[in-house]
Amino acid sequence: MTTSAAQPTRSGSKALTRAGGIAAAAIAVSLVWTLAVPVLGVDLTVTSIGGTAPQTVDLVAILIATVAVSLVGWGLLALLERRGKGRVWTFVAAAVMVLSLASPLLASGPVDARVTLALLHIVVGAVVIPAFRRGA
Repeated sequence: MTTSAAQPTRSGSKALTRAGGIAAAAIAVSLVWTLAVPVLGVDLTVTSIGGTAPQTVDLVAILIATVAVSLVGWGLLALLERRGKGRVWTFVAAAVMVLSLASPLLASGPVDARVTLALLHIVVGAVVIPAFRRGA
């Protein structure tokens, strides 16, 4: 008597790949934050564009932003795929990542903090965009 394990469906495989991409991005930004803040002593306190008070960006805020933005990207990709325009998502995602760099680079604060925050944006894009495209 032979039994066969259930093969994951294409959509199940896609979801798993994308969820893994979000998890990998969260791990990657945690590693960057750990290297920058506790190890190198970077103080992630900046005043955002148009802001009046400095804010310290902690790991929890970074993880929440990473997961939230990734889920929004996933939702947009799913919507575009339903319309047969999934390939457009890669260009949209890359453009959003590049535009998101304005926030840390134009903020007021120490250069090392702004560069670290920009690097965190790049890391999320560098992990999530290929992971989501692999799942397409």
